[in-house]
Amino acid sequence: MRVNRLAIIGLGSIGRRHLRLVSEIRPDIEIIVVRSGHGFSCREEKEATKIVYSINEAIQEGIQAAIISSPTTLHLKQSLELAKNGVHLLIEKPLSHTLDKVDELIKVIIENRVVAMVGYVLRYDPGAIKFKDWLSNKLKGRILHARIECGSYLPDWRPDQDYRKTVSASHELGGGVLLELSHELDYLHWFFGRPTDVQAKMKNSETLDINVEDQADLILTSSEGYPITLQLDFNRRNPKRICSVLTTEGELTWDAIEKKVICRMINNEPVIYKYSNERNYIYRKQIELFLDCIEKDIDPKVSIYDGAEVRSKTLPFI
Repeated sequence: MRVNRLAIIGLGSIGRRHLRLVSEIRPDIEIIVVRSGHGFSCREEKEATKIVYSINEAIQEGIQAAIISSPTTLHLKQSLELAKNGVHLLIEKPLSHTLDKVDELIKVIIENRVVAMVGYVLRYDPGAIKFKDWLSNKLKGRILHARIECGSYLPDWRPDQDYRKTVSASHELGGGVLLELSHELDYLHWFFGRPTDVQAKMKNSETLDINVEDQADLILTSSEGYPITLQLDFNRRNPKRICSVLTTEGELTWDAIEKKVICRMINNEPVIYKYSNERNYIYRKQIELFLDCIEKDIDPKVSIYDGAEVRSKTLPFI
């Protein structure tokens, strides 16, 4: 089946990005934008074929696929309505703020043979792909410890908006550092497998005037028994995004900000992989794969099961 009509649900910053990219990648596709009626108008609206104000209106327009980029608290309800009507889904991360109805959504997706992907775009990052490859094929020795750090300053994320009024800062809309930075939780599963236990300390530093946690420290145990530490925050003025693995024979590090992967093994010169890609690259790759999954029967890189696993196994305490 060739996709000729697609909906974008929600036109916040990520929805606008999807709208621009779909228009560039497949100008033949008619784009139906579903708006809440509460947001501001934006220049990207001109890329849309039509703007409607409910999921049902979009379905009546004959959409075959949808990208859900609305607040997290709306994801499951909207996904269920679309999947019941056979609409293929790309759901922005995280899958949901709650475990309620996740099983129902999976059942509906299976029954209606719907393609369903979750938007963990770091799976498309060249550095993440290289790190995963070297973790399996270049790293020597027994893994002793893995460490993940991701932090940046929330007010800098969207300079044209009051950050305190964004989804990221709102408990009611499914914000908070754990859900907003759950990319790290997804690739933790991808790199190291499902953890056997999770301990977490979450904190609101009260420095940002928001009602969600802005810091989270997790200690997890891998299926092989080594510890994985994960630190996330909204407070770091100098952004950092690093994953590092220590073994009995050396160390492997991926620095997503510096765009390099470094393998340092004992008695060997460091092996360094440097890469460069513009910011939209990973989002572009994700949309291209979403369309290929529908049109060419290709398996998703991040399935609905992957999104559910992150939500149920690594974030059961929120």
